[in-house]
Amino acid sequence: MECNPPSELEQQHWSAIESLRDVESDATWDHVIALRKVGTSSVLERSLAWCTDPDPYRRSIGVSVLAQLGDDGNRYPEEATSMIRSMIGTESDHEVITSLISAVHFRGLSEGVPWLTSLALHPSENIRWRVAWALPIPNTLHPGTDRSTLDTLLRLCADPEPRVRDWATFSLSLTDEDSPQIREALLTRLNDSDFDTRSEAAVGLANRKEERGIEPLVGYLKSDRVGELFVEAAEMYADPRLKPALVALQKWWDINPDLLARAIAACS
Repeated sequence: MECNPPSELEQQHWSAIESLRDVESDATWDHVIALRKVGTSSVLERSLAWCTDPDPYRRSIGVSVLAQLGDDGNRYPEEATSMIRSMIGTESDHEVITSLISAVHFRGLSEGVPWLTSLALHPSENIRWRVAWALPIPNTLHPGTDRSTLDTLLRLCADPEPRVRDWATFSLSLTDEDSPQIREALLTRLNDSDFDTRSEAAVGLANRKEERGIEPLVGYLKSDRVGELFVEAAEMYADPRLKPALVALQKWWDINPDLLARAIAACS
């Protein structure tokens, strides 16, 4: 691969990243995103070199840049995916692993899914959350999704960390798959201590027209904290039993009046 010398602007981005030494900072990510958009062969070469650096900070940045190169995020697919594959299963640094998870997701590496599922029991809640986010949702968009993906989402729905449960429940609610196990998992999450997780579960149950989700949803619509997803779930159910609670919401709920009006019409 012929590589042109890096431009002065590229050098400035790399130097800034090196001096910041903080993979979580917004400033660092501004430079990472800028390098992604530049997406030249010299950016690729530096990223590949950093991916093999002894310094985990550099490896994490290198992988993060490779995850989305060019305007379409998929420039240099062979070079980028080859490096990502070589790092999967051998990397032990937590921060680099989180970057690899994102890279597997953005590059759509189906062969990386078994690796993702293997991380579902990782002691780091941040890694488990990334896994819940990165796993392909088993539906018509991913017809070849392995059964282990669905099993992993079901496991993550019961994770101790709320944001892991939230994202796993979101993915589970969107899947085309349906089974007693999925419905039971969503019903359990409908009583979750986390508001966002409860909301996602309500939508998943409504999508499946699960009768047992209606009574709890009525209660949530009558509460003093009603998110859009609860009203969206009511619209999906289109069940008259939800109408009184929806009509009562008109007295104070001004988040999305159009959605509320549609839900009332659907349940009439």
